[in-house]
Amino acid sequence: TPAKTRFLFNHKRWNRVVGFHTRNPAHRVHEYIQLSALENVYADGIFINPVIGTKKAGDFQDDLILRSYEILIDKGVYPEGKVVLGSFSTYSRYCGPRETVFTMLCRKNMGCSHFIIGRDHAGVGSFYDPESNYRFLENLGDLGIKPIFFKEIGYSPIKDEFVEANNSKEITKISGTEIRDALRNNQKLPDCFMRTEVKGMLSDSIEQGYEVFHK
Repeated sequence: TPAKTRFLFNHKRWNRVVGFHTRNPAHRVHEYIQLSALENVYADGIFINPVIGTKKAGDFQDDLILRSYEILIDKGVYPEGKVVLGSFSTYSRYCGPRETVFTMLCRKNMGCSHFIIGRDHAGVGSFYDPESNYRFLENLGDLGIKPIFFKEIGYSPIKDEFVEANNSKEITKISGTEIRDALRNNQKLPDCFMRTEVKGMLSDSIEQGYEVFHK
């Protein structure tokens, strides 16, 4: 709840807090934008706040999403003492810019000063223009929480790093649909998609008969 998160941030003496909203397990692009935002705004910490609640068919189960981030924290992916993981009990409305504002204001209430907005935050498929969130928020003005915009990020095998995709054929795009399909069909995922430990946790859950995806 906002009372708990604000108490925690105050206890940790965090003033600049980056909020991150997600409905998927951690993948490498998530890591890249989280760590980039943390560094670029000189934040005291990042609040990773996955959505738990009603999901559409095919979405990952809540406990696996949270577990994926626990794995990254245990692995030391984030700077020590600069990450808090907590769930957000709501449901996805898939209504683009309007939902983006809603998710921002909820994190403002929780004590975040900044909020990450990816290429298609709160969208569905290709229904919304990738620039629609930026234009909508520009027109609204100051909401008391600052957006951190990221364009589509992909992996460059040549540079061996994550970069803006820019429709380049040399860039490997990280697709959530491709991740789901590979896991369902027991296919190998490139390391640039997900860390081995996260892939292993999800694959093991499937092999053990756990219902990984919502029906």
